[in-house]
Amino acid sequence: MLKNRQSYALLLIFAIVFVSITFKGLKTEQPGDENVYYYMGKLASEGKVPYRDFFYAHPPLQIYLIALIYKAFGFNIVALKLAPLISTMITAFFVFKIAQKFGNAEAIAAFFIFLFSYSTMFNSVFSFGIELAAMFLAIGAYFLFSKDSYWAAGLFFGLAGATRLLSLIPISVLLIYVLLLNRKNFFKLSSGFLAVFLAVNGISFLIAGKAYLADAYLYHLQKSSGGAENLKEYSDIVKLNWILFLSFFLFIFSRDRRMHPFALAAAAYLAFLLMLKKLFGFYFIVAFPFLAVIGGFSIVSLAGKAELPKKWKVAIFLTICLVFGWNLFADASFLGKMGFTGFERGRDMADFIISSADNETLLFGDDSIAPLLALATGKRIALDFVDTNDQVFSSGAADLGKVLGGLKGKNLLFIARDRQGISSFREAREFLNKNCNFLANFHGKTEGNYLIYRCS
Repeated sequence: MLKNRQSYALLLIFAIVFVSITFKGLKTEQPGDENVYYYMGKLASEGKVPYRDFFYAHPPLQIYLIALIYKAFGFNIVALKLAPLISTMITAFFVFKIAQKFGNAEAIAAFFIFLFSYSTMFNSVFSFGIELAAMFLAIGAYFLFSKDSYWAAGLFFGLAGATRLLSLIPISVLLIYVLLLNRKNFFKLSSGFLAVFLAVNGISFLIAGKAYLADAYLYHLQKSSGGAENLKEYSDIVKLNWILFLSFFLFIFSRDRRMHPFALAAAAYLAFLLMLKKLFGFYFIVAFPFLAVIGGFSIVSLAGKAELPKKWKVAIFLTICLVFGWNLFADASFLGKMGFTGFERGRDMADFIISSADNETLLFGDDSIAPLLALATGKRIALDFVDTNDQVFSSGAADLGKVLGGLKGKNLLFIARDRQGISSFREAREFLNKNCNFLANFHGKTEGNYLIYRCS
């Protein structure tokens, strides 16, 4: 059996390995949704209010955390990416602490399975907000199951819900679970949760009014369906994190009642993802702490129950270590070569913008790169309209015609991609043809063509 000192030593070793794998991603600028949040954090740091002054599709906690980082460090990609990395490592620690209730071996297994799952490593350096919600959720689960501190658990569940609404699914399951066991404890848990969740939502509504409800809630109900793309995304995530999911499904052989609340929360969330209109891989991160606790427990439990000669147990243990090690090496190699490759033409495009623009020139365009280029060049986004992903317009959350109309007459550079994002709309392409002149095409091997237009 592992002693506490040995467990924490392994914890430290695994943490060092994890940081060494993700370090390249920590210091690398990349196209993606996180750049939208970085620029929104800049706006919030300047006194702009989410929902009222710019569209933001989630509850406010993540944006204000980024605003604090921006206030302290400015546009510093390492400082900004440290937030999701630290959040991920804290989540892993509390996964360990939750599983330690069942034993040190179970805790180490759960920690390893969570931290070295492909999606955990990849998303740990991207500020999607989901990693922050998962951290609050894991801390809340620790207070609930390891400390029987229902009020504190509720407070952290409230923080999770006020960061990303997806976390409300496992929270709801856990609230119902506690209600069925003890009404007094349910009152404590729900009171702590509502104290935070209603306060954050109430303040946001008082400040931004109906715009808050429209952006953070109604928008998600109006998204178009991903259909077959959702199923492919679901399948890809299971394949990429096959050890995590396989260890979770081993629970059916252990059948330990202590795992029931974790299994219910995870299963409900995974089922809910199948019903979403639009599914993204990082959504799964909310379930990972629960999957890892169950997976670590199941592996150790089944190994302990197996009535085999010692040499067979040693052989099986070494085989498992080899499989885990091989999988980790393969994932780490892929992340180093492909996952954290960076913004291939980013520096070229930033230099071009600086040389082609004057002090008054604004930027606008594709949400994955325009905010990043605005931050890198010190330019502002026209109309403070940062999130231009196609769902914002197809859902009716924003009127594309009005947005494009607001751009007319402004001195700006419009950054587009080949029929992706905002460029997928006929109105946007017509606007570029009528009001703008094509300046340059920057081709990236991974991302394709980036097109820059001058509009006036």
